[in-house]
Parts: sequence; structure tokens; C-alpha cells
Amino acid sequence: MSNLFKWIFLLQIVIIASEDMDTVQCKYPCSCNFKTKSATCNARHLRYIPRLPSDIKTVKFVQNNFTYLDKYFFRNLTSNNRIVTLNLTDNLIHYISTNAFLEFKYLMTLDISKEPNLNITMLQQSLYSLPVRQMSFIQFSGNGWRTLPTNFFLPFINSYRTSFSISLTRNKLQSIDSKLFLFLLNLKTLNLAWNSIKNVTLENAISVRVLNLNSNFVRDIPVWCGPRNKTMVPNLQKLYLSDNSIAEMDSFSFRCLGNLKILNLDANNFRTLQSNTFSELQSLNTLYISENTRLKTIEDYAFNVSSLQFLYFTRNHYQFNKGIHYNYNPKNLFMQCPDLEQLDMSYNNLPTRNQYNYFRDIFRPLVKLKILRLESTSMRSLPYYAFPTMKYLQILDLQKNLLQGWNRSDQVFGTNSSLKILNLRSNLIRVVNKTTFPSSLLFSLDKLDLGENYFSCSCDQMWFRDWIRTNFESKISYSKLMLVGYPEYYKCKLPGDMRGVPLQDYNPTDDNCQQANPLIITISLLTGAGILSFLVIFIMYRCQTNIRNYLYLCRFYKNKKSGYIQLDNCEDYEYHAFIVYCDADRNWVHNVCVKKLENEEGMKICIHHRDFDIGEPVTGNIEKYMGKCRKVIVVMSNNFAESEWCQWEVDLVHERRRRQGKGVSLLIMLRSIDSKHMTNRLRALLDSTPHLTYCSGVGEKLFWTAFIKGLRKPIGHPPFAVV
Repeated sequence: MSNLFKWIFLLQIVIIASEDMDTVQCKYPCSCNFKTKSATCNARHLRYIPRLPSDIKTVKFVQNNFTYLDKYFFRNLTSNNRIVTLNLTDNLIHYISTNAFLEFKYLMTLDISKEPNLNITMLQQSLYSLPVRQMSFIQFSGNGWRTLPTNFFLPFINSYRTSFSISLTRNKLQSIDSKLFLFLLNLKTLNLAWNSIKNVTLENAISVRVLNLNSNFVRDIPVWCGPRNKTMVPNLQKLYLSDNSIAEMDSFSFRCLGNLKILNLDANNFRTLQSNTFSELQSLNTLYISENTRLKTIEDYAFNVSSLQFLYFTRNHYQFNKGIHYNYNPKNLFMQCPDLEQLDMSYNNLPTRNQYNYFRDIFRPLVKLKILRLESTSMRSLPYYAFPTMKYLQILDLQKNLLQGWNRSDQVFGTNSSLKILNLRSNLIRVVNKTTFPSSLLFSLDKLDLGENYFSCSCDQMWFRDWIRTNFESKISYSKLMLVGYPEYYKCKLPGDMRGVPLQDYNPTDDNCQQANPLIITISLLTGAGILSFLVIFIMYRCQTNIRNYLYLCRFYKNKKSGYIQLDNCEDYEYHAFIVYCDADRNWVHNVCVKKLENEEGMKICIHHRDFDIGEPVTGNIEKYMGKCRKVIVVMSNNFAESEWCQWEVDLVHERRRRQGKGVSLLIMLRSIDSKHMTNRLRALLDSTPHLTYCSGVGEKLFWTAFIKGLRKPIGHPPFAVV
């Protein structure tokens, strides 16, 4: 029976405990997290503080409607809970009593943010009701404050906490008076980010260890030295000045900061890093100087700080490849920081293939480097004898470059077994073979990332597929190496029909990857090249007339697009053209050329057999009717060259061209002229003016197109030559 009563008693305890748990459940609009002992209440219609489970110690009220705050308003919270953290954000607070926080006996953190209607003096008076001796953190963010009363923090004069932090972010503060901190003897962290601060005086911030001035309007580095060059911030260890408007720094900018360990100067307006800018920072461990895109010059020994171990010089887009507008000395760049262990130079432009002496000079002093990140630095290949000198290098990040491959991998990576992580993601690597990485490197690596490269799924990739199959697809694998992103990010890019195919699905075999005899390949290539050359020469010889006419037509269109002004008018002439020809070529002129131009093109052509005045001298007729024609067509052949009359007409053509320009004549080579029949007059005409060559059959349509375009071309167009 005694055992039965014992079990009944235990069951009652469990039931009571479950009932207690039911009583501490949060109700809408609050939600609770019992692991962190925190609660959040969020509802714009909420006008009071609801009761919360007794073990809740952190409470956050966001976007409620708490217009009036006093100690009675918080009674549901203070009577049942030991609240350590109180957050009041965007609650439409208009009034706060001087006794508002009187009942918060255990409060350590207070956050009152996004309350633009709250009177700052009224808030300051309410701070006297806080348990200041145990307060460790206060935040007043996004309240729209432009200035602070100099005695604003006077309520915290009796704070006994060894570490006290203040955050005044996202206000509109324009300056900070050192008298603000006169009473804060234990102030360790001061966060003034995201304001409009231009000037800062820190005369009384002797206890501050962390100062955050990010995203302000600071133009000049604050003064750190007081009388007799004594530091005003002897305990400052972390200084954040990113996203400001600082344009200049020199060797005096950071004097009196002997204990500073971390300095952030990202996103400013530096154009020059002067020599010894950081040399006074004897304890500096970490330097951020990224996103300074206006930086053009790095003077010798700009990084003269022997204690530096971590340097982040990223996204400056600095041209280390010795661009014409960028200046630096690669040998002296890191000469004075030999203890550097981590360097990030991502998103800059490093020296190119023919400037790798600069690359080696930059990194030669960094023998203790453990982590090197060179993401997106426009590297097209890897230099020899640069990385092997880094005996302690453990992480090498080369992702998002333009690397296609490299030779002599032992000279690129060396035999150093310290490298544990190698990142080559998102490059242009097509083939990975036995010589890509030294075997000692593959043995020492823990992680290798080759994802998102330009893999060629060809027989050249066979070694890589066999290596993957053995080490990562086999059920039994003795390799400790992790191929990061495999198989998801390893896909074929070449050839086109394999694009997008997962690399694991490409499985070449020895049978379909047998290499052909190099001699046979060479002979085949040479034979093909010879046949192709012969065909090209043969086609050019047989079609030289058509090629010449085509070039003539192309140059016509080119000059037409140039927008030259037409200087003549067809209405000023009785005929479109006068044809100069010999009687032996009359059949082609009358039955082919004239019919084509008059019947199909609607032109009016002058020929002496039909249009000359009867009874008039021939010379007079030629001069008279040639003057009535807008252009002169000269039809040339051997018979033409032998005719004295035709040669005399050529003289008239020369005279007409001297008066009106070369565009007044159009030369047609009906039949080729032998060298023995060529005259000086014709040679001068042909040398100074392009001509068309007539051919029947293939190419005839091209001839007539060029002929008619040339005939209609305004005389004002400049002449052009076919070469």
C-alpha cells in the first residue's frame, strides 16, 4: 500500500506542474520563447501591458499604442517578473513619467527607439528612476534627435558597472560634445553610427574602448591628443570610421592611439594613402580599408605597421597592374608588415601575365601569411614561385577570376603541405588532368572547390572523371579531401550538345577515347589546308570580275551612306549619258546596253549613229552632244584602243572630268585590253577612275546593278577606287 500512495503522490505533483505550465502560456498579441525567457508583444491596438509568465526576463514591445508611461503602467510586468531587458520600439509614446522605471529593480538593458514624439528632456528625467548601479546598456535609436543636452547622461553618474555601453544610432545628431561623457567613468562602448555627425570631441571619453562613427559626415580624423600630446582616449581599442567623407590622412592622423587594435576606414574618399599613415598605431592588429574606389596612389610604406596581422583591402578596384593613373611600389607595399597572417585583396586588379614580377614583389615579404583571398582580381593565369614562398598558407581563395589553366603546377603551388583549403570556383577552367595539381597538394588539402567552371566534357577530361569516381563516387574511399559543391555545381559547358549535363553523367572509356596517330592528324590537316587554299585561289581567279564589280557596288553604298550633297540635277541635261564606243562594239552597245538603259530603266541615252545632226562635222557633234549629257560612258576593248577617233574622245572625257570631277565618267571594260594595245591616255584614265568589267552569265546581274547605281550616282559624290 505504501508504494501505491507513493505513486499517487508523484502523479499529483506531475498534474500540478502541468497546470502551472498552462498558467504561464502567452496570450495574443504576445509570443514567448521559454528557452531564452523572452517575450515579444506586437499589436497597434494594444494600449496596456499584459501579464506575462513569471520566468520571462526579456520583453520587447514593438508597434503598440503606449502613449503614457509611468510606474503603474508597467505594474503587470514589474509585480510578477524580474525583467532584465526592456525594449520599447515604435510605440507612439508621447509622455513618460519621472517614476516610470522605478519598479524595475533588476533592469540592466533599456532600449527606447523610433519614438520621435517623445520629449528628450522628459525622457532624461525618467532615467533617474532606473536602477543605474546595475545598468549595462542603453539604446536610443531612430528618435530623430539633432542635439543632446550636455547633462543628458547625468542620471548614470552613480553607475557601478565595470562595462557600460551607449547606442545613439540612426538619429540626426550633427556634433558630439565631450561634456556628454563627463559623468560616465565606466563607459566602454559608444555607438554613434548612422547620424549626421561632422565634428567629434572626445576630451572626456577616457574609458571608451569601442567607438563607432560609421555612416556619418566626418571629413577630418578627430583629434586624439590633448595637452602635451597626451592621449584623450587611452583605452580606445576599436575605432570604426567607415562610410564617411574622409579624404586625407597622414602620419599625424592616428597619434595618441597606442592601444588601438582594430581600425575600420571602409568607404571613404581617399585618393592617396600617405607614407607612415598608421606607423603610430603600435598595437594595431586589424585594418579595414575597403570600398575606397577613388584611391589612386599608395605611397611607399603606407602600411608601415609591424603589429598588423589582418588586412582587408577589398572592393577598392585598385589597379595593381600598373595602370597609367595608379601609382604604387610593389616591393615596398607590404615590406613593413611581415607578421601579416590574413590578407583580403578581392575585387582589385592584380598584375597580368606579363607583369608577374610585380605580383611576386607584392607578396614576397608575407612569409607568415595563413589566409589569402584574391576573389575577382582579373587573374588570367597563376604566377610561378609566388605561393610556394608562403610556407604557412592554409587558405587560398581564387574564385571568380579568369583562370583557364596553368603549366608547371609544382612551380605554381609548390610542394608545401600546409594548404588546407583551395577555392577555384567560378573560373574558366576547362580541363583538370594529372598535372593540374601536385600530388602532394591533393594529399594535404581538406577542401577543394572547382564548382561552376567551364568544364569541357571531352576525352581530355578522362583523368578528372576517373579521379572523382575513385575518390568521391566509390563506396570505399580513403581520401580525406572534400570536393566542395560536387556534383551539384559541376556541369559540362562544352561541347554545345553537352551543355548543362552533370559532370557525373559523363563517363568516357578507353575505347572511345583512343588518341589518333599524331602523324596522321598532321598530314590530314596539311592536306585539308592545301585543298582549301587551292579552292580559294581558283575561285578568286575565275570570279575576279565579279569580285571587282561587287567591291565597286559596296563602295558606292558606303559613300551614299556618308551623306554627300548632290551637286547636279538631271533636269539640267537633255540626256542621261553619252556613250563613247568603237564601231566594232556597236552590236553590244545598241542591242544590249542602250535597250537595257532606255527600255528597262527609262533613261535617255545619246549615241552618234542615231542622235547626231546630219551634215554637221563629227567633232562638232561630239562636243555639242557630250555637253548635253549628264554623264559619259566609255566602253573599252582592244578595238577601242586602236581607234584614233576613240582616243580623241578620251581626251574630251579627260577635259570633262577636269571640269566636273571624276564622277562624270563611267568606264566599262567590255573586253580586256592587251598590253600592246594599251595607250597612255587609256592608262591615265584607268589609273584615276575605277571601272566595271562586263561578264555574261554568272555575275551579269551584279554587273548591271553596279552599272546602273554608278550611272544614277550624283556627280557631287567623291570618287572611290577599287583596289
